[in-house]
Amino acid sequence: MLARLFRIQNRTAIYDRAHRITATILIGLTGLAFAAVCHQLYKAKTEYLPDIRRRGKDRLETALTIRQNQAELIEQQHTQNKNKESNIKSSQDEEENGPSSSNEDVKFDYPDIKYEFLDNTADVQIHAWGDSLEESFEQVVMGMFGYMTDIEGIENRDMKQIDIRAEGDLQNLLYKFLSEWLEIYGTEDYFVARKIEIILFDRNELRIIARGYGETFDLSRHTQGTEVKAITYSNMQIHEEASTHDVYVIVDI
Repeated sequence: MLARLFRIQNRTAIYDRAHRITATILIGLTGLAFAAVCHQLYKAKTEYLPDIRRRGKDRLETALTIRQNQAELIEQQHTQNKNKESNIKSSQDEEENGPSSSNEDVKFDYPDIKYEFLDNTADVQIHAWGDSLEESFEQVVMGMFGYMTDIEGIENRDMKQIDIRAEGDLQNLLYKFLSEWLEIYGTEDYFVARKIEIILFDRNELRIIARGYGETFDLSRHTQGTEVKAITYSNMQIHEEASTHDVYVIVDI
């Protein structure tokens, strides 16, 4: 009886010890698992998250760079298209009206005044002269504009070009030359030339290509003279044999 009781007690003690060992092992394993989880969390915080953030930032910067490059490319294409349209329009304008451009940055010396106004019944006579017949033609046009306003106040902001031909003689060429510039004044927003430059003067073909440099007449900035209505053949004179190449033209006012 006592031996049996002793065996039972020993068996119980063995079971208790086994339970304690098992519990200790489980607690140890749980601790190790918890430590491993904590380590992974710490590693994720210190290594993985910064790397993820860095890669995300790199992707964002790459996307922004691509978008910026696309925007710049679109802007360049827009500018090119705009310039192309402007060039096409300028070419069309030149084909219709001759070259015209802004000349605010172009600097040159204005010619000396070589013309005067002579009294004439109801009209005015312009007398111009020069070192050549071409210069006299240039001066008589400037004299016409100078009668309508003080061309000393005209600035070099625009340029007009004409190409005219005539039949007959130099007087007809002079008439058409003046009439063309007067028409530009009337149809091109009152354009007034301070300087006239003849590019081509062909006596045989009776042809003149010339440019006028000036700007649109503005009453708030320019003095108002007497407007020229028309050019006349009345008493028109061209003294080509004279050293001063005198030219006389009567204009209707």
